[in-house]
Amino acid sequence: MDIQVNGVRLVYDRYGDPAYPPLVIVHGLYGNRHLGSLIDLFVADRRHVIVYDARGHGDSDKPAHYTLEDHGHDLLALIAALGYDEADVMGVSMGSYIAAQAAILDSSRIGKLVLVVTKGHGKTSSVVRVLADKGLDPSNLTQEEMVAALSDAAWSPSTSPDRRAEIMQEALDTQPAGFHELTPAEKQAVDEALADFDLRPGLPRISVPTLVISGRSDCLNPPDLGREVADLIPGSQFVIFENSGHMLVAEEPERLQQEVGTFLDR
Repeated sequence: MDIQVNGVRLVYDRYGDPAYPPLVIVHGLYGNRHLGSLIDLFVADRRHVIVYDARGHGDSDKPAHYTLEDHGHDLLALIAALGYDEADVMGVSMGSYIAAQAAILDSSRIGKLVLVVTKGHGKTSSVVRVLADKGLDPSNLTQEEMVAALSDAAWSPSTSPDRRAEIMQEALDTQPAGFHELTPAEKQAVDEALADFDLRPGLPRISVPTLVISGRSDCLNPPDLGREVADLIPGSQFVIFENSGHMLVAEEPERLQQEVGTFLDR
């Protein structure tokens, strides 16, 4: 399914009973709406799950230039266009920046907010920063090469090599036939949207219940950056997953389902 918002076409999917409370899940950098078992977790938790390709990603339009604020407006417009006064929102990594930006722009459209492996500011994306430290340019890497280069920064030591390989294979298996990775120019536009972003001045304006979750071993968005976000959002809750890194949603999925489900049900 697709929809026109803010001058771009966004492609989205919906899962679960439409009578369940809506939960919009926003994917991470260079990702897409095909989130596999993460969707299944929350459909099983009696949520009507909505996933979409953020502009510049997946099957959605890919303008040459856009900003994090554009991403935030897109999320708000999608919620409204689907007929909801408000929806719960969970963002993962870059998706958490988008979710927080949307809440800063208009908290009234968001019921509850969940920010997973997040941060509030950066010169660029965490992926670009870590790869640059290794002398690598993400625009020249395949997804497989990028994952390998980020291995020491993204995983918890608690996740065995075999389990890491299994998780990555599961992620590949969720991608549809004919899936194409972003081109170098498309990756550059994605990266430029996050250049010098700083949500910190706006975070105190978020007026909805918020849960911030970080992984203890996350070297991309370390837990001190998650705590900084939580400290700036009034009344927010902060949780650290001790056995996770940046790949938290795959490393501790059952705990994620439990923590998020309990939070949304309050």
